[in-house]
Amino acid sequence: MSLLNVIFIVLFSPLVAVLSLHILFLASSRELRPAALRPGTECCTRKAVTIAIPIKNEPLELVVTSVLYLDNILRESDLDARILVVSDDDEDYVSRLQQAVQSLGINVPVRVVRRGGPGGRVAALNYALKLVEGDFLVILDVDARPAKDFLYRLSRCVESADACVSHWVGYWTRPTRIAKALALSTDLVATALYRGRQRLGLLIFPLGSGTLFRVSSLRAIGGWENGVLQDDVIVGLKLHGRGFRVLYDDDAILRVLVPSSYRALRIQQLKWAYGSVESLRYSFRYLKGMGLLKSLEVRLYLLQYVPALSTLAASIATPLLALVLEVDLSPFSILPVVAIASIYSYVVARTASSRGLDLSEALRTLGTSSAAGLAVAPVVVEGVLLGVAGAKLKAPVTPKGSGDSERFSEYLEEYATALVTLCLAVLALLRGFYLAALTGLTYPVALLYTLLRGARCVRGVTRHNPEGVAT
Repeated sequence: MSLLNVIFIVLFSPLVAVLSLHILFLASSRELRPAALRPGTECCTRKAVTIAIPIKNEPLELVVTSVLYLDNILRESDLDARILVVSDDDEDYVSRLQQAVQSLGINVPVRVVRRGGPGGRVAALNYALKLVEGDFLVILDVDARPAKDFLYRLSRCVESADACVSHWVGYWTRPTRIAKALALSTDLVATALYRGRQRLGLLIFPLGSGTLFRVSSLRAIGGWENGVLQDDVIVGLKLHGRGFRVLYDDDAILRVLVPSSYRALRIQQLKWAYGSVESLRYSFRYLKGMGLLKSLEVRLYLLQYVPALSTLAASIATPLLALVLEVDLSPFSILPVVAIASIYSYVVARTASSRGLDLSEALRTLGTSSAAGLAVAPVVVEGVLLGVAGAKLKAPVTPKGSGDSERFSEYLEEYATALVTLCLAVLALLRGFYLAALTGLTYPVALLYTLLRGARCVRGVTRHNPEGVAT
């Protein structure tokens, strides 16, 4: 076997391993009902739940809409619920927001407070923990839209846990192919990484929006870790490290806003890639007493961006090495990747069919998701390198609403990567190294499709209505 084939197999092995795990998780996720939600189980006490919404630079109308929505779904609830809005905005904004909320005349108690000072989202979460009234705290993003029975289901789930995680379903403001793909992958990731992991007895990690916590458990671990970006995963590490239990409820539906533009996706992925490395570092601090195999699995889970990086590396290295070594790639080296990718696509299509998608639509959406995931790989590299170096990440807020639009002049890393891989692929093609050239073309083709097709709106598709879950 030539050196080129060995390097190709090594570079694609993380992708094969992750796809194999996701196949296992998806297969294990069928017909799961969490133990805490067995039919007939009822809550024995009326729970006092505080819904905390951390905000900064959010349109006032969006915050008011969120409060009205929550009041609507809580109106018939038997929970003792209240809303706490923690703002890091200036005094004038907070004053106007307080007046707007007071004028609504809603039934649920709402408190709007201004935190002030450094620390960002994590500091706002810890401030909410300090002010919380009651035994349970749930964090929601301002654009999250829970189903009507969302809190009821989580409050049942937490009867036998210290935190309970909801099921994310994506919605969008513009019906682009990217938005549709992210909405499907959000649903499938929740199915695979939460439902499947829970069934296999693996650790569940809180989500930044839509997790219900026991206040006593949060205070026992000192709340959220100050100065971090990936606050949800790291608070999960702290909980698991102290032996607290986190469960997942497949029927507690939370609709979350997914990016509609590639620009919003790349900003989101930059921060998440940085946060994954940051979380990996903190795992060595908080999982010291955990068993070797379980702690190893957690760290593999945190290395979720390695496959995208290895695929990008393969698209550069394969045609380059073919030119240097003057040998083409063997078809037998590609076979494992093609086989696993085909099985994964089939399993995903089967799972998507239960969401009302036919086979062809599911495969098209999966193709868009794969293309966008590869296109954003250079930005992921930047986030990972910054995380490894321990440098502070200065990334803009992920744009939403009217700001969620393309700015093609900003994608310089992607353009440079596409140019390099395209040149290498053309040179390999001219030398007759066809399989190596095909591998080199994967990145420029993925980027071209993402920007020209993925970012365009789909005809006949209207805006996803998150309010629909509450009816």
